[in-house]
Amino acid sequence: MTIRKMKQKMVIIIVLVTAMVWPIPAKAQAYFTKEEQEYLDNKGPIEAVSIDGVAPLQYYDSNGHIKGISINVLDTISDMTGLTFTYQLYNTIDEVINSGADIMFGVIEKNSLENVPLSIPYLKTESILYINSSVNPNELKNRRYAAIKGTTLPEGIKEDNTIYFNSREDCLNAVNNGKADYGYGNAYSVAYYTLQNNYRNIITVPEKKEARAYCIGFLDNDEMLISIINKAISSIDEAQMRILSLNAATDIDRKITIPMIINEYGIQIFGATFLIIAILLFSIVRNVRAKNEMKIQYERYQMLSQTSNEYLYEYHIKQKNLELSQNCIELFGNINNLSKLTAEFNKAIINHETTIPIIELPVADGTKGMFKSVNSFLYDDKGRVYSIIGKLIDIREEMAEKKNLIKRSETDGLTGIYNAITTRNLITERINSAGSNETDALIIIDCDKYKEINDSYGHLQGDNVLIGISDALTKTFRETDIIGRIGGDEFCIYMRNIPSSDYVASRCQKLRALIGELNMGINVTVSIGISLLQDKTSYEDLFQKADKALYEAKNKGGNQIRFFE
Repeated sequence: MTIRKMKQKMVIIIVLVTAMVWPIPAKAQAYFTKEEQEYLDNKGPIEAVSIDGVAPLQYYDSNGHIKGISINVLDTISDMTGLTFTYQLYNTIDEVINSGADIMFGVIEKNSLENVPLSIPYLKTESILYINSSVNPNELKNRRYAAIKGTTLPEGIKEDNTIYFNSREDCLNAVNNGKADYGYGNAYSVAYYTLQNNYRNIITVPEKKEARAYCIGFLDNDEMLISIINKAISSIDEAQMRILSLNAATDIDRKITIPMIINEYGIQIFGATFLIIAILLFSIVRNVRAKNEMKIQYERYQMLSQTSNEYLYEYHIKQKNLELSQNCIELFGNINNLSKLTAEFNKAIINHETTIPIIELPVADGTKGMFKSVNSFLYDDKGRVYSIIGKLIDIREEMAEKKNLIKRSETDGLTGIYNAITTRNLITERINSAGSNETDALIIIDCDKYKEINDSYGHLQGDNVLIGISDALTKTFRETDIIGRIGGDEFCIYMRNIPSSDYVASRCQKLRALIGELNMGINVTVSIGISLLQDKTSYEDLFQKADKALYEAKNKGGNQIRFFE
């Protein structure tokens, strides 16, 4: 069996079983602070706006309803948070900005609006080059480029060679009809309109010329709302995001024309007419309808799978033979690299598991890849599994992004050390696990006369002072100590299992000297309050004691170290 035929066979079968084997994720949960929960409880409807005609991201359908991937994402955020959204689409970006709305969705990260903060991306996609079939893709330099009015031209595209249109669909129509030679668009939109309009004269080429990430812009700069929506977006896992995207991208009102019917289904019509003479009319009609529906589903899946990070395969159990799709062969190179995958198949058969959550496999470039495997079992007439058809989903970028988001959520944006929430959680965890024969120390540090530094040298220099203090903290204390920024100019250190109070005092003396060295030219001093954990107590009690010691140090004129007694 050729690779092309094998790929077609696998895709057709996967289309049929997708609804049965697709993993349905549990309802995602996002953690909110007490202040954020109070905000959610009292927040009224949020007016969300964007640009029309960017299917399947956001658009009005033929019935005047607003649909798209962005709407599905916002509806999911609504389910997570209890927020309610009202939607409105406009024709131009100026109408959106002047609408008085709260948020704007479908904002391209690289084309961010001035003074409009953005959320983390909720959708990422590569650009697709689409060209007229009569044009040589290697000779585009002086060709006519189709662009949407109001958008930024890609690098290297000249204004003199550009023809502007009102929407992405108009651009694609122009290239298909020869009014323009080529254009770029996001993978989802190009696939959507290609399926809807059945273009005959367009060739699409995946390119990384203009990778795009779509975000939510906050027109009223509501910091609490920004935090809540970012947490909700982070809680939407890859499987759920894929379902939201595919549901919107495959909801297509196909435009059917007489030439299309004749061109596409002429053979079927002739065959059906001939077969009507020999067999019952009812069975023939049902058969033709089923065949046409399968073909449409196959075309959708084939085009959308080209824009994703999925790799198809079929494993024949009796022959122990693994057949791979073309992109799978290109990714792994040597089939021996997949021996670990075949071992996982045997476990999955025994345990009746259709999903292998995370598996590490070597890829052709010599690195290790992280994948999730989703499978469907095919059974013989005796109920035994004889074949496994499935797909590998590349989750390397997702794993790296999750690690980065976790790190960013735990650290202070200015200094890079732990933020207040993470510091408190880590200290509480340590207090609860500390042994009875161990002594810990909680240290609170406050910069003396910090307001005067800001007033005299400016806020930029004031920020540099805080960065200098954090650098001194990390250089002075141990790697096992918990170091965090808990307020504007307040820092906190929790030392585990200290040998003595004198040891803590010596560390603090070293810290004061190092702060002076790192801030030469500015007289920077700190006041320090210390409390010792010798018996079981709470974080609040220990913090209150250290805070009283700090207050005493400040009352003595600052630049002092005080223990709570």
